[in-house]
Amino acid sequence: MIGFTIKKPNVEGIFTRRLNRFVGVGIINGEEELIHIHDPGRLTELLRPGVRFFAYSKFTGKTRFYLTAVDLGDELVLVNSAIHNEIAAWLISNGYVLNGYEVVRREPHFGSGRFDLLLKSPSSDYALVEVKGVTLEENGIAKFPDAPTMRGARHMLELAKAVELGYEAHVLFLIFRSRAKLFMPNIALDPRFTEALKYAINHGVKVLAYKLVLTRDWVIIPIGQLDIKTD
Repeated sequence: MIGFTIKKPNVEGIFTRRLNRFVGVGIINGEEELIHIHDPGRLTELLRPGVRFFAYSKFTGKTRFYLTAVDLGDELVLVNSAIHNEIAAWLISNGYVLNGYEVVRREPHFGSGRFDLLLKSPSSDYALVEVKGVTLEENGIAKFPDAPTMRGARHMLELAKAVELGYEAHVLFLIFRSRAKLFMPNIALDPRFTEALKYAINHGVKVLAYKLVLTRDWVIIPIGQLDIKTD
């Protein structure tokens, strides 16, 4: 099977509640346990009381487990933004998106911050890429963000600035929901991000939305690009 294989989780449990942005509580082997959540979103449509989840054991920090995916019955949804850049680099290196581009560096510095990837284009120009993971889907529409993100809006404006300085610039939305047929910014939830994304597009930033599916063999399968609608 062609895909990006992730490390297989070694525990499963039932989610009960979220304590804060980074910590949730679940029942594992009959005991309440603290679980690290590496995703800045609200995830309210995924992390519902009673939902089954998969995690890795961990041996440092305040939490004993690291959330990997949520089981919605008909699909597994990846919940681990720490590997989004790896997935994006794999897609690019294997020609699923930005075919012919080469990954030069992870987390390149730009101004006072960083982007996710630095690429070299087929014409040997440099291209900056910001990667965003999408787990919210409503009626076949994948939406980002699922929580207001000033940081995300700032990234869009910085990409537009990069274009002014002579770089290529791209936003790659990784869609992790199997029913998604279209991508849109979450206008109602975060108009600031939506306007920043539109500004970036109008100033030469290119936007891609790519759908992936996580199998029960823990392989992320590339499905294809989705159409994008911004209003």
